[in-house]
Amino acid sequence: MRYLLCTLLLFSLLLPASAQQLLETKDGNPLFFPVMLDPSVTGSHTNRGLIKANTSDQSIGMEYYRVRGPINLVAPAFFNAGIKAKPTEGYATVFKNGQFSPGVTLSMSLTKVKIFDRIATRPDNHFIDWGSLYINFSNNKYMLYRADTTYKNQFINQTFNGIGLGVNYNALINSKYLVSIKIGYARKDNYNSLSDIEVKDVKTIFDSATNTTRQVVTGKTVKQGKYAEFDSYPLSISFTRLTDDGAAENVYDVGYSLYMNVAPTNGELPKTNAGGILFLTKVKDHVSSPILGLNFQFSDFFDVDRVNNGLFKRMSIGFTTNIPIL
Repeated sequence: MRYLLCTLLLFSLLLPASAQQLLETKDGNPLFFPVMLDPSVTGSHTNRGLIKANTSDQSIGMEYYRVRGPINLVAPAFFNAGIKAKPTEGYATVFKNGQFSPGVTLSMSLTKVKIFDRIATRPDNHFIDWGSLYINFSNNKYMLYRADTTYKNQFINQTFNGIGLGVNYNALINSKYLVSIKIGYARKDNYNSLSDIEVKDVKTIFDSATNTTRQVVTGKTVKQGKYAEFDSYPLSISFTRLTDDGAAENVYDVGYSLYMNVAPTNGELPKTNAGGILFLTKVKDHVSSPILGLNFQFSDFFDVDRVNNGLFKRMSIGFTTNIPIL
């Protein structure tokens, strides 16, 4: 993963960057696929690069945009590709135990502006829409623990290969309020819902010359429980108050997003996650770029699992940041 992170940084340094409203949930999923409203474009083709970090899913990644469109207008179509990497057990286990299991996600999308809105883009047009087709591939390595087997077989190395695909429709109203819906298919696993445990091995050494007993302790942080993979059909709805691209240079502004997502699976009641993102933007080169986001999420909002531990005990908080590389 170290080599991957270095590659992301070096590749980003080669690209001019213009961060758009790239907002992610706690789970690292984008709320929507943004369009480019960038009057600084000086040709019919341009590239964009951006490094992203999300403390909630502990990932770092890069987004690349290839824009095709007329000068100074909303691009009628563009291509997006991204890569994201993380230690699946978290950075704490890397530093504490030297334990590292990598996870990598590759993503691509194609976006077309003006699905139902056929009026030419102009300042008095208070509605514009766009749609995206997306696909992503994941490869995650895990370490699991099974207490019901022989000692040497209790640690299990598990590999998960996931895929997700779907559509995303967005409607921008009054150049400020964005309503977005995503629906699709995803191959998922239940790794994050398994129990976290710490397994310690204690080796005792006795030195007869000094009559001293020494203990050497090594540990691993792993997941325990019944691991499973399954098909799901995620649906996400969000409402976002965007910030103004037309503000003066270096002006800061605050926007917010509210979202709800559900992922029905075969044979189980669907669980709903709901949350929001409060984000700070800064205008640079006529583009309002998010530089920091605070996200919060309530897992299993309606308590389908009947945990009965209170809604706020199922709340988690994290940060996201976007770093444009010039």
